[in-house]
Amino acid sequence: MTLSNRKRAMRCLHAIAAYSDDDVRTNLIDFLADARHWCDQHGESYAELDRIAYQHYLAELFESRRRQP
Repeated sequence: MTLSNRKRAMRCLHAIAAYSDDDVRTNLIDFLADARHWCDQHGESYAELDRIAYQHYLAELFESRRRQP
């Protein structure tokens, strides 16, 4: 499934808004902190996964800019 970056951002907003009763900024901060705890509990490297996620983000950003006229 190929999503536009706008749809990716909206999907993220819906997930983060539902994470807690706080505002979305606080929810994002809490989610990122909790993701670090999850990585600790499951023997994963948050830094490594974040680097991979950043590479995906850059590729998606590059692709969306390439498609623009």
